[in-house]
Amino acid sequence: MKILSQMLSLASRPLSIAGLSSGEDVPVLLPFYHLVSDQAHPFQYNYPVLSTRRFREDLDFLLKHFEPISLETLRSGLNLKNSFYLSFDDGLRECFEVIAPILKEKGVPATFFVNPAFVDNHDLFHRYKAAVLNQFFAKKGVMSDLQNTYADLMSLDQMAEDVGLNWQEYLEKENPYMTLEQLSQLEREGFTIGAHSWDHPEFWLLDEERQLDEIRESMEWLAANFSPKIKTFAFPFTDFGVSRFVFDAIRRERLCDLTFGTAGLKLEKESRHYQRLPMEQKGYKSAGHLLKTEYFSYQLKRLVDQHVAKRQ
Repeated sequence: MKILSQMLSLASRPLSIAGLSSGEDVPVLLPFYHLVSDQAHPFQYNYPVLSTRRFREDLDFLLKHFEPISLETLRSGLNLKNSFYLSFDDGLRECFEVIAPILKEKGVPATFFVNPAFVDNHDLFHRYKAAVLNQFFAKKGVMSDLQNTYADLMSLDQMAEDVGLNWQEYLEKENPYMTLEQLSQLEREGFTIGAHSWDHPEFWLLDEERQLDEIRESMEWLAANFSPKIKTFAFPFTDFGVSRFVFDAIRRERLCDLTFGTAGLKLEKESRHYQRLPMEQKGYKSAGHLLKTEYFSYQLKRLVDQHVAKRQ
C-alpha cells in the first residue's frame, strides 16, 4: 500500500466499523470480487486471488455488521442504511464452482457481471492473456509484468504465437469462464446476471459512441439469454472517462435500470448509478481491515467535500 493508505489503515484500526459507517450521507456498501480459489492462479497478476477461507471470513464479517439486501431493494433506494449488495465481475468458472455454493449456504444474494464475448470460453480477456503470458515467462525464469490494454490486443496475440501459446487450446483445457448453461442455472437459483460490456475494453480508450455500442450489444445479449427483472450493467475497469452524454443516452434509450462503477465508497450524482468497492486489494488481511480503512477515508473526504464521484 502507498504511504497515505498505510497511515489511514493504522489510524482506523482502533475505531469501530459501526461508528465509521454511520451517518445519513454514507453510501450503500457494494463490495465486489472476481474469483475465489485455493489453487495457484495465473490471474493473480491482475489482482490478489482470495482463498475460500478468506472469502468465508469476509462474508462472516459483512453479515455480522451489515444486512444483505436484494437487487430489488437496491433499486428502490429505500432502507439501504447498514446494508450491502455483493457482485462478481468477469464470469469466471470459480463463480459457479466455488463462490455460488458458499453464497447459497450463507443466504447472500449477488449479481454476476459477464462479458458475452467470453461466455462458453469463446475468447479470453486481454488482461488475462497478459497474465497467462506472465505466468509462462515466470516458468521459464524470465520476469515480466505485462499489463497491456485493449489497444495492445494484437501484440499480445502475436507474443503468444511467438512463444507457442495457442489461446484456443488454453481455453479448451482450462475453461476459465462459465458456460451459458451454468449462468442460466445461477439465475434459476435466484442469482442475477448482469452485463459487463461486450469484451471488457478500457472505456477511457473508446469514444462515446463505441462506449454506447459496448453497452447496447451486451445488454441485448443479456435480454436474449436471460429474464432480468432488473437490467444491470457494470462498467469494465472503471467508469472513468464515461461522460454525462453516455449516462443520458443510457437513460434515454432505457438500456439499463442500474449501472455501477468501481470508485469505492463514494456518493453519486448520476441517478441509478452506484459505486462499488473492490475487495481484492493488496495489503489487506481481512474485510474488516479493508472496510475500516475505506470508511475512515470516506469520512475524511466528506469533511473536504471530496466524497462525491466526479466526471466530465
